Amino acid sequence: DELESCHLSAPLEKIAKEVGGSTRMTNAAALGAALAVLQFPFNLVEDALTAKFERKGDKVVASNVAVAKALYDLTTEQFLGTCNQNLSSVKKGPSKDFFFINGNRALALGAMASNVKWISAYPMSPSTQVFQDIVSQAHKLNIGTLQVEDELSAITMALGASVAGARSFVTTSGGGFSLMVEALGLAAITETPIVIYNAQRPGPATGLPTRTEQSDLLFMAHASQGEFPRILLAPKDPVEGFEVATRAFNLADKFQVPVMILGDQYYADSMMNIPRFNVTGVNVDRGLIATAGPNPEYLRYKLTKDGVSPRAFPGDAGKIVVHSGNVHLENGHITENPDLRNAMVEKLMKKVPHILKFLKPPTIYGKKIADITLLTWGSTWGSVNEAINLLNAEGVSINQLHFCDVYPLRTKILKTAFKNAKKVVAVEQNATSQFARLVRMETGLSVNHHINKYDGRQMTARWVMTQLKEAGIV
Repeated sequence: DELESCHLSAPLEKIAKEVGGSTRMTNAAALGAALAVLQFPFNLVEDALTAKFERKGDKVVASNVAVAKALYDLTTEQFLGTCNQNLSSVKKGPSKDFFFINGNRALALGAMASNVKWISAYPMSPSTQVFQDIVSQAHKLNIGTLQVEDELSAITMALGASVAGARSFVTTSGGGFSLMVEALGLAAITETPIVIYNAQRPGPATGLPTRTEQSDLLFMAHASQGEFPRILLAPKDPVEGFEVATRAFNLADKFQVPVMILGDQYYADSMMNIPRFNVTGVNVDRGLIATAGPNPEYLRYKLTKDGVSPRAFPGDAGKIVVHSGNVHLENGHITENPDLRNAMVEKLMKKVPHILKFLKPPTIYGKKIADITLLTWGSTWGSVNEAINLLNAEGVSINQLHFCDVYPLRTKILKTAFKNAKKVVAVEQNATSQFARLVRMETGLSVNHHINKYDGRQMTARWVMTQLKEAGIV
C-alpha cells in the first residue's frame, strides 16, 4: 500500500547559512530533516556525513553535522507526530542471496563473467558506470582497459583487441555511437566480433544527458555504410541485463558480427533488489576457432554454408592471418572481382537465418489471447506490465507482447499476436514509435494506436493507463 503523503515546510537554506556558514550545506540540512521525520537515530546521519566528507577535513565534517543536527532537532520538535512514517530498522545483515543493483552494474558483471578481456571508452552519461566497474576489477581479472580521447578511438582499439583474440567491449551513449559508425562498418567487413553498449538518452546533440529515451533504435539497426548483419538486444531490467551481456559476447563470437546492447538512463540507473547472479556458471562460447597447428592455406574468409569462417589470430603458428576493410578474397587480400564481391555480400547475409535461431522470441505477459495487445521493448516493460495488471483487475482484456531481442526480428509470435488482438498499441519512450516502424518494415504489420513519451521522464503505469483511457482504447 502507498504511504499517505505528508508535506512539511523547513527553512533549509536559512539554517544551512546560519549554522554552517554556507547554503552549500542545504543537502545536509535536508538529510537531517528527512531522517527526523522517519524517526531514525541521528548517529546514522552523523556517520554518513563523516564518511562522505572526512577527506575534506574535520571542519567540513563538523559544519555539515551541525547543520544536519539543527534541522533534525527542529523537525523532531515541530513535526513529531505530524507524519507517522516510522520505518523500522532491519536487524538482519546483508543478504547472501540478494543484492541491490542497477542495470549498468548488472551489465558490467555479465561482461566480466563472460571473460571480457578489453574495454575502451570515452566516458559518456549514462553509460560510464559500466566502464568504471570493469576498470575497478581489471587488475584482478587481467582485463585491458583504456579511457581514450574520443569514441572512434574507443571502438577501433576494441576491434584491434578483438582481432588479437580478446573479447572486447565498448560503452557509450547515442552521441558517442554516432562517432563510432565508420568503425562499425570495419567490424562488419572484417567479421570482427565486438559488443557495444548504448545507454540511450534524449537527443539530438547533447539533448538531456541525465534523462531517458528509446530514440536510437532505428539508428542502431541501420547505422553504417553498406549492408551487413548485426544483433540488437534491449534488456528490461538488471536481471535480464546480466543475461543479455553473457549472450551478447557469445553471439558476437559465434557469428562474428557486432552485437549492440540498447539500454537507456532509466535502465542504467534504476536499482532493484534481485537474486545474486551465478557469475562462475556462465557458458563462454568463443565460436568457430581454426584448428591449432600450421596451415599455409588458411583462409580467414573461407566461404561456408552458414557464412561463418574459422577464426585464427595473428601469431598463430603456421598461419597467415590477413584482414582488410576493402572487399577481399577468402584469404583476406583485396579484390574488385564482381563475382567475389557478390560471394562476400552473400556470405554475410547467410548468417541472418542462423542468428535468428539463437535469438529469444518475444514474451507475452497476461492472457495469451486478449482484445488489446501492448507492444513494448526494453525498459518500458515494468511500467506497462504493471498497467496491464491493473487494467485486468478492472475487467479490461489486455496483454503485453514484449521484446528483448529486437533485431533481427523473430516474427512468428509477432504475427500470431497481431492476428489474435482486436487492437495492437505500440507503447514507446520516443516520438516516432521506432519499434513499431521496424515491425512494419520487417513484416508489413501495422499497429492500430501509438502511445509515446519523450519528455525525458520514464513513463509510469498510471500514465500508461491514462493515455489508453483518454485515447478511447480501453
